[in-house]
Amino acid sequence: MKKKWLLDSHDPGIIKKWGRIMRITVVLIFGLIMTANANSYSQVTKMDIQLTNRTIRDVIAYVEDNSEFVFLYKNEDFNVDKKVNIKLEDATINQILDNVLQGEEVVYDVYDRQIIIRKSDNVPTYFQQQQKNITGIITDNQGLPLPGVSIIVKGTSIGTVSGTDGKFSLSIPNDAEIMQFSFVGMSTVEIPVEGKVTFNVVMEEESIGLDEVVAIGYGSMKKSDLTGSVTSVNSEDFVKGVANNALQLLQGKASGVQISQANSEPGGALSIKVRGAGSINSSNSVLVVIDGLPGADPSSLNPLDIESIEILKDASAAAIYGTRAANGVVLITTKQGSSGTPVVSYNTYFALQTPDYKFDVLDATQYMQMINDISEDGGKTLPFTDQEISAAGKGTDWQDVLMRNAFAMNHQFSINGGSNTSKYYVSLGYLDQDGILISSGLKKYNTLINLEFTPSEKFKFAINLNGALSKKDIIPNDSNSANENADPLNAALQFDPRLTTEKNEQGEYQRNASIALDNPLALAYGYDDNQKNTRISGNVLAEYSIIDGLKASVRLGTNLYNSRYDSYKDRTTEKGKSSGGIGSITTNDNSYWMFEGLLNYDKYFNQVHHISVMGGATWEEFENLSQYSYAAGFLSDVTNTNLLSSGIKETYDVSSSRYTHALQSIIARLNYVYNEKYLLTATLRRDGSSRFSEDNKYAIFPSVAVGWRLSEESFIKEIPAISQLKLRFGYGQMGNEGINNFETIQTFVSGGNTILGGSELSGAQPARIPNSELTWETTEEYNIGLDYGVLQNRISGGIEYYVKNTKDQLFNKPVPASTGFTSVRTNFGNVRNSGIDFNINTENLVGAFSWRTNLTFSTLKNEVIKLPPFVGDIITTGSIGTFTQDFALVQEGSPMRAFYGYKVVGIFQENDDIANSAQPNANPGEPIFLDYDEDGNIDSDDRVVLGKPFPDLTFSLNNSFSYKNFNLEIYIMGVKGIETLNSNVIESLKPINFDRNIMSEHYTDRWTPENPGAEYPSGVNSSIYFNGGKVINSYSVQDASFLRVKNITLGYDIPLKNFNLFKSASVYISGENLLTFTKFEGFDPDANQSGTGVVKTSYNNYPLAKVFRIGANIKF
Repeated sequence: MKKKWLLDSHDPGIIKKWGRIMRITVVLIFGLIMTANANSYSQVTKMDIQLTNRTIRDVIAYVEDNSEFVFLYKNEDFNVDKKVNIKLEDATINQILDNVLQGEEVVYDVYDRQIIIRKSDNVPTYFQQQQKNITGIITDNQGLPLPGVSIIVKGTSIGTVSGTDGKFSLSIPNDAEIMQFSFVGMSTVEIPVEGKVTFNVVMEEESIGLDEVVAIGYGSMKKSDLTGSVTSVNSEDFVKGVANNALQLLQGKASGVQISQANSEPGGALSIKVRGAGSINSSNSVLVVIDGLPGADPSSLNPLDIESIEILKDASAAAIYGTRAANGVVLITTKQGSSGTPVVSYNTYFALQTPDYKFDVLDATQYMQMINDISEDGGKTLPFTDQEISAAGKGTDWQDVLMRNAFAMNHQFSINGGSNTSKYYVSLGYLDQDGILISSGLKKYNTLINLEFTPSEKFKFAINLNGALSKKDIIPNDSNSANENADPLNAALQFDPRLTTEKNEQGEYQRNASIALDNPLALAYGYDDNQKNTRISGNVLAEYSIIDGLKASVRLGTNLYNSRYDSYKDRTTEKGKSSGGIGSITTNDNSYWMFEGLLNYDKYFNQVHHISVMGGATWEEFENLSQYSYAAGFLSDVTNTNLLSSGIKETYDVSSSRYTHALQSIIARLNYVYNEKYLLTATLRRDGSSRFSEDNKYAIFPSVAVGWRLSEESFIKEIPAISQLKLRFGYGQMGNEGINNFETIQTFVSGGNTILGGSELSGAQPARIPNSELTWETTEEYNIGLDYGVLQNRISGGIEYYVKNTKDQLFNKPVPASTGFTSVRTNFGNVRNSGIDFNINTENLVGAFSWRTNLTFSTLKNEVIKLPPFVGDIITTGSIGTFTQDFALVQEGSPMRAFYGYKVVGIFQENDDIANSAQPNANPGEPIFLDYDEDGNIDSDDRVVLGKPFPDLTFSLNNSFSYKNFNLEIYIMGVKGIETLNSNVIESLKPINFDRNIMSEHYTDRWTPENPGAEYPSGVNSSIYFNGGKVINSYSVQDASFLRVKNITLGYDIPLKNFNLFKSASVYISGENLLTFTKFEGFDPDANQSGTGVVKTSYNNYPLAKVFRIGANIKF
């Protein structure tokens, strides 16, 4: 049987939407029109058709392709391959069907755009074969009948549609398991057959509609009433994959939000930026709020426990969080219990991880030939004979030694249920992920308990408790250091490929004395680094309804975090051997306490005024305790870090610290809706921080936003295609308290020692020059947006434009040396971010085969607008790889932390007039640098902006398909117009030691007299022609744009007709990071060795993995 379902089963000129605001009179009129006229679309739609010697099947296909009609029929009911001729002009669908179906024993029924062709005896042979007839009626939540609802036996093509009175009748197989009811704007309903013959179905408005409730901070709101920029991502739309941080679920899913994994190791840090970055010298981190608890850690959650994530992107939405909202707010809501029979869920997957990329470095033969060739070109003695080179073979690729295929598995059990007075959700999770580099991996344990009690209509009590324990084995990969301090991956890229992995007679790993690098295996196995984290967070909420519409609530929350990092370097490493073993322990104990009291008033007046007012106060306290212990010179490596006191006392290094600070805030918000058309939201937050002086301790952060639901205006209602249309404008201010404790007051620290009375005494000295005038960095933002939906929301989305200015930047102002200090902190400067956010969602096909598409993209322009006069026109910062400095630029008119270096415009050839160039001492084969100031000399004044760490464009495309029990999702994402400083390229083009290995293309495509058109310089005397910072150039600053097939997942819902134990079961296979298209030379163009900051660098980043998963989701 062929069947297609179309969501547009009602005339949009009569009914614009279905939902709670649908009036009974409209439905009755609609029903009468349906009965009398078989729907107006079929009456008013006419077409020209001329087909010769074509089958009836072809005619039907032609009509479907040139109209919104969709046909339902069974091939054996009539001769669909019968050849016909038809030529009609301005014909109705009835005229076309009467013409083409002449002589066939069938009749047809027209339901708006749906046409059912059936045998004229009304009892098709197909249905005669069925053994059970079912009937029923379908209504909305107000009891009104729903005509045109598609009804199918799930996993088959057996189905029908409800009539004008909402009733239906259908013959189904005796072994049918589940009936599925779907309708535009309504949530799909699935009901087990289980012997039923009567189905009375109530359909609820779909959550993606205008009445969807989204979290907005200190409350929630209907999506239709939103005036600020809020993106909501539900659990079914999360990014699929092995995730140990909740933010990974959002990657590419929200326009204007850039998420990248700073480090791809298990448990690696994530970088998230909402609409760029505004602070030059302070934090650009977003505020994460989990179940009402600000500052919570998203890595502490099991992703399977998350119900939805909202991102407050603009100031009008985020200003309610005041001092910590300048960089955006992420609200995470975990799953809650529900009334009814307990549901036990088990989710699991097993994954194989493989390295996605490997640097193409020289093998042993190429390595020896390279050293000979460059030595010969430089007039030096050749170190290797031809016989030695020919006998070398491939040698050892040290990347292969460190990399491996790795496994991961995840298990999660959860149970939820409840009654009218209590609800619960409890889960336990376990993740075991080996890293694709040896000596790395993560084990993580999670638990979540959500309880809600409503002993009376007026009182509600809720408890949220989340616990996480993680144990992480770490292979050093973020040392950001070179030579003897380099990490294993850095050593692997540059180590001698002639050497083997075998140890020598002394039990030591092989080394090359001409290379200041330790053996990669010695570093991987001899550095024992591990970290254990424990986190407990949660809150208790009590809410009481005082009178109708007025509620009071109090919330007490806490976030307790303990971390211990053990590091030991044993005697198999160069550093460990020279020091007799090196051990250190770092511990951190962080605690956060929060108390919140709120009043909420929500009331409708005269059916046209909706007022919601929230007000209250919050108190927050932070405490950080840290301790560091170090020792070296142990008797044995056996004790590791478990007996630091056995080290040599002269090596001891012990330090500790304790910091606290507090916030006090008063918050208020007003939401007003008039006649479902005109919207107003105003917020005010007064924050007080213990970090500021009495004169500037408090700051006020206001916001206001307005909205106009144009689709509720009569002149828009006359346009049938428009389902929703809303215009929004918002303005707000947010703060950043990004200073350290005590910067506004004077404190004392340990000073020099002196001898008094024959005794040595410790002294104290001032810690700083305090600045009592220091105040908050303030971000103000303007946002204008348009939300749209057409064709009954089969196409929907939004577009926004924003301008965000961050002023009162924090800078260190130089002071005279006579003060005893070099600088004092002050406020000055402005950075601007602006751009466009766009998203579109389409329901391309619906019914038995469905196809949905989601496209997002965002543009971003970051610019430094104003700098303080005391810093000069240009500020250069940045450090990577020990020897690479001052590559990040802060300059008015340029992007913040732009890459600053020398532009290579060519390579000197043998016949060039080098003596009269700006590089008169250069040799053929050396790079030609741009003489930017045209003074005939290449110096630091010739540096130019080579790139920026902000993308011009971020985009994603997600396509979801489903057919019967199968579903397929394909997710693609990427960025365009972003650069990174590649320090691995720097160390390949300018090796620190001559005998180090390099990237093969830097040798095979280097300049020689025989290869004058080469891409890269000769490599002879690279330390000279790249001196003075010239290695920061257009070779090493690389385009990091990429397009990635992020995820492809194929799932199957298992039929369970004979398994009463299970409510549902599904299995899936998935591939992640399957393809990456990029010009970047490195493990991952999206990674950042500089961590979560603004500066973007690549240097021995932990490699990205391709991941292949197989998993199952079962409900009991």
